[in-house]
Amino acid sequence: MSARNIYDKKLKLKNRAGVTLISLVITIIIIIILATVTINASLGENGLIKQAKNAKDATTNSITQEEEDMNKTLLEYENAMLEQTPIVPPTDIYMDSVVAEPPKLTEGMVPVKWDEDSKKWIKTTKDDSQWYNYAEKKWANIVLTPTSGEKEGKDATGTTDVFNPDGTLNENSKYSMLVWIPRYAYQITSQYHQNGSAAGNINIVFVDTNNQNKTKTKTYSEKYPSYSTENGMSGVAEEGCEAGYVVHPAFNYGDSEETKTKLAGIWVGKYETSHTGSTTDASTGTSNTNVTTLVATIRPGVTSWRNINISNIYTVCTELNKEGNVYGLNSDDSVVDPHLMKNSEWGAVAYLSQNSIYGKGSEIWINNNTNYITGRAGDGVSETSSSDTGEYSYNTSNGVQASTTGNTSGVYDMSGGTYECTAAYINNGHENLRLYGSSLVDAETRYKDVYQSTSSSGNDSQSGNYNLSIPTNEKYGDAIYETSNSFSDMKSWYLDYSKFPYSNSPFFVRGGFYDSNTSAGIFSFSNPTEEEILTSSFRIVIPIL
Repeated sequence: MSARNIYDKKLKLKNRAGVTLISLVITIIIIIILATVTINASLGENGLIKQAKNAKDATTNSITQEEEDMNKTLLEYENAMLEQTPIVPPTDIYMDSVVAEPPKLTEGMVPVKWDEDSKKWIKTTKDDSQWYNYAEKKWANIVLTPTSGEKEGKDATGTTDVFNPDGTLNENSKYSMLVWIPRYAYQITSQYHQNGSAAGNINIVFVDTNNQNKTKTKTYSEKYPSYSTENGMSGVAEEGCEAGYVVHPAFNYGDSEETKTKLAGIWVGKYETSHTGSTTDASTGTSNTNVTTLVATIRPGVTSWRNINISNIYTVCTELNKEGNVYGLNSDDSVVDPHLMKNSEWGAVAYLSQNSIYGKGSEIWINNNTNYITGRAGDGVSETSSSDTGEYSYNTSNGVQASTTGNTSGVYDMSGGTYECTAAYINNGHENLRLYGSSLVDAETRYKDVYQSTSSSGNDSQSGNYNLSIPTNEKYGDAIYETSNSFSDMKSWYLDYSKFPYSNSPFFVRGGFYDSNTSAGIFSFSNPTEEEILTSSFRIVIPIL
């Protein structure tokens, strides 16, 4: 090949390469221009992405507005329906499974709860959801001890701590324990004014101080409905109130209809009352105890306070909140007003115990301890053994059967132990009224239940007095006429003993004696002889007004 040809070929290759490079540059420039246009179209102020986002936001806002409009419409519909027909829970058990008002506390009251793991009582607070649950038969408990001041946390002696450092209850202290009985309305639907080996059915509805249930859907009357032995309590006592129910009278507290206070509930002594000198020796309950100078305690495992007449019992109870008292309770009677348990208050505990939802719902076992030791029980209602080897009831599997709940949270010693004097008597004018109970007889009416008599000169009739203790004479809720059918013999529910006061025995005692066998029980009532008065104990009640 000639030199000329070689030169021409190289020139052609060079020109071809030059054209290719220019084309590449032009192509890249075009791509950049197109990319810029695309990005601006997508991300610019009016780009596709911005427009898409705006469209999404508009759609979301529209959905939200529609939901708000729908909710508003539904709310207006619900409100309109509520004005016509209140929404109620599906069952009465659900609706009334909790108290209508919580337990009330004042100075000197510390909530406690039972710990199943340690088997001990432990200190808690009123805000603890585990403090009580009446739907699970767990009643609220408190311990009395000063909550402020020099003696804060001390027992009735003023020297010993009520609680151990870990918060558990110091069983070696001289403490006092009480149980809350919430305000309720009741209805007896079977065994009304009858006796028998079983109890009748008692319906319970917890109410507030306006006599409404928990959900404010029902109101209950303070007037007694109609009743019959066949059908129990029925009829509407007041327009707009539930048929067959009456608010229990124990929760209306005062000297007259005009001045009464509607209580949210009452605090009831958990055990028969003892005193700071009580031990397991029965003599500590009787030796030099007919005085008002001993300090009352309410605890298990010690002998109950006996050999004290009703007049002194009344004074001991009502002075529990006197100025400078050992428990730090408010000393104003218009705030806290301790007193001897009345028949109506005994009945309030008894009726709640027999409701199968909130209480034990069956017979309370007898405390058959021959030394009158509080908080103990035998192996059943038929046992009359004199053995003193029993444990405190709340430390044994069987012992809790002596509680009104069948567990540790209830009230003990209301069956057996020793007789319990109540602040109740027949107004028959007999001299024994003043001989044994002058302070009670002279007391204001809010501290006692006074029953009518067929005579005012002591020549009254036992059967006649019993027949006057009826709802139309404002005597109900006391576990007497409603739960028995005779003035004498084993004529109460569970065949508990019935012996109505009259003549020289005008006072009431409740619960029976440790050796009464099956005739002792929470529905037992009797008229004590002089000897029985001095062997009886008593129970303290503390309302907070």
